Amino acid sequence: MAVFRGPGNDDEAREEDGRRPPATGGEAHAFWWVVLQYWRRHRGKLLGVVIGLSVGLGIRYLGFLWTLFIAICGVVGYFIGRRLDESNEDILELLDRVLPPGRG
Repeated sequence: MAVFRGPGNDDEAREEDGRRPPATGGEAHAFWWVVLQYWRRHRGKLLGVVIGLSVGLGIRYLGFLWTLFIAICGVVGYFIGRRLDESNEDILELLDRVLPPGRG
């Protein structure tokens, strides 16, 4: 297991990767640099914890069915957004192609 150290100019491994700590900016800047490095290394775990806590709190305070409905809406929204990002088409073009033609 690697030991995580904060920003420092003597860390040659990070300099070779192109991730260098901030030269100036004070302690607040150094804190956000550490947070960013932690995010880069453990993105999947952090997102899993946030999603798990959100689902748990949703079930606790909203109930299972409302939480399931909100999760399904979120997944559908994600897939629509991803489709729009990948194809560079307008939302109306996507809806015209996916939904059946209207009457009138």
